[in-house]
Amino acid sequence: MIEWFWDTMVSMTLLMVLVLMIRKPVAHYFGANVSYLLWALPLARMFMPVLTLAAPAPAVISEPIALSSVTADLLVVETAQIAATSAFSSIDWLTVMLIIWAGGAAMLFISKLAAYIQFREDIVSDGQLVGRHDNIKILETAAVTGPLAFGLIRKYIAVPTDFFRNYAPRERELALEHEITHHESGDLAANFIGLFILSLHWFNPVAWFSWMAFRQDQETACDARILQKSGRDIRAVYGRTIAKSASGHQLGLASPLGQKDKIKGRLKMLGQTEKSSLRKRLGALMVGVTTVVALPLTATVTYAEAIEPVDLSVPAIPMPPVAPLAPEAPVPPKAPKLAKNTQRVAIDKSGDTINITMLNGSKDFKNDKQYVRRIKHDGRTIILRTNRKLTDVQAIEMVEEAEESRHEADRELKEFERERKEMDRELRVEMREAEREAREDRREWQQEMRETQREVERSVREAEREARQAQREAVREARRHVEHSARRASEEAREATNRAAHLSQISYKPKHKSDCSTMGKAIAFGGQPGAQQDRAWAAVVGCNSFEIKIAQKALMKITLRALKEQRKAAAKSCDNPDAKLRHDLRNYDRKIDHLQKKLQTI
Repeated sequence: MIEWFWDTMVSMTLLMVLVLMIRKPVAHYFGANVSYLLWALPLARMFMPVLTLAAPAPAVISEPIALSSVTADLLVVETAQIAATSAFSSIDWLTVMLIIWAGGAAMLFISKLAAYIQFREDIVSDGQLVGRHDNIKILETAAVTGPLAFGLIRKYIAVPTDFFRNYAPRERELALEHEITHHESGDLAANFIGLFILSLHWFNPVAWFSWMAFRQDQETACDARILQKSGRDIRAVYGRTIAKSASGHQLGLASPLGQKDKIKGRLKMLGQTEKSSLRKRLGALMVGVTTVVALPLTATVTYAEAIEPVDLSVPAIPMPPVAPLAPEAPVPPKAPKLAKNTQRVAIDKSGDTINITMLNGSKDFKNDKQYVRRIKHDGRTIILRTNRKLTDVQAIEMVEEAEESRHEADRELKEFERERKEMDRELRVEMREAEREAREDRREWQQEMRETQREVERSVREAEREARQAQREAVREARRHVEHSARRASEEAREATNRAAHLSQISYKPKHKSDCSTMGKAIAFGGQPGAQQDRAWAAVVGCNSFEIKIAQKALMKITLRALKEQRKAAAKSCDNPDAKLRHDLRNYDRKIDHLQKKLQTI
């Protein structure tokens, strides 16, 4: 089970790396929806079962297994002890690592889920219901700065308090359509599944990069669906809606319309051309083929239980016993050395005393006589037990061989410890290198995030500057239009005044009354004889009067000129005059003839 788990984690990481490498080319050639569909590969690998293959052919052991020397016995004993110690240490470290991994995964998932639940409760308790779309409630709240979709069972859309004031009607429609599409497409459920996978890979930097790319592809795919339903002609309005809805919320389980760190890529997508339906189908087929081919290649493979190998070795044939020495020989011959392949040695060290037990072709002392020797060697006491009587020379040689074997085993043990320390040192170096690379990747990601934020802020400032410039241009244009209209009205007023002055003549006639002479003297002594203002006051009090005469001939000339211009304009209005136009032209001709005859009589 543990082997399957770690193999699944590694395979999912490799599939995440594959998706990160091909997501942008796939989005460029096949569309944002196909790129978003690629993230099903790591999810499908998590549910991939174990593949069980047939067991390989059993191995046949044909070589004899025999301990042929004291050195071999010592190496077997020391190697077994080292293997047991290493296995025990590995099990302990594996348990500790599993505990740390499970604690980190649970902490990440629970913290994200708790933050989402708290955020949801705040919005639902403080928000004001302003609308409804099927089973989706639309709430207005000050807790968000842009439209936001949340909720799996009870579905909501949260909008800011200035949503209906700062957003144009078409912008409001597109923003709500975006959040409704998130609900209808199951993107919120996908966020829960993605957070669960991220919690399993909380220690993996590839998983964190994949999470950010997954959310980016999710928003881009939603934008593509909106443009597909509403048409490409709304790209400008939709891009303005995304920029206006820029939000700083980083909740992993909600779907805000405009996250600041994703605006750049989404605005680039709006400028791309619409992909054909054939290309989209080819992209979906490519994802399906990739899933079918890639998942079996990363599956965990096990073998069926194999038959235990049969040991066909033939036990080693013991050497025949050495013939006894002649009892009456004056000088006993030197006894031959015992064959190495028939010696069984056991060494027990206790302080400065070493117990060595040597058996010649036997397993124990049950059927043999035991010979014990106490020998001083290198300042230590060596007790040698054998089932065969040995000479002093043979005993010393056996002790020296045993000591040499022990020294050799100690040297090999030290060499093994040195190699193990070297491997530990290399492992620590590799871990430090991996940590350094992870820090470097994190630093690059943070730098890219800061650059993206600065670019968005720069774009917002440019948009605001352009808006202010457009506003100033509109004000200047309106002022120019008003001034032009005022000048034209003034000119028309002056022209009307000139025409009236040309057509009319005002005469001033004084009246002879007793009081009027006094008024005339006052006007004269005031230094303004003949002033129109004083004459007007004289007319008010009844001393003077005004008489207006219209120049009838001048008025008739102006009317005649206007009739000729109207007839000329009516004649030019149509190349093929109909009956009504001909009738109008005849009316113009009669009026013109009538005025000309009157002018001749005046």
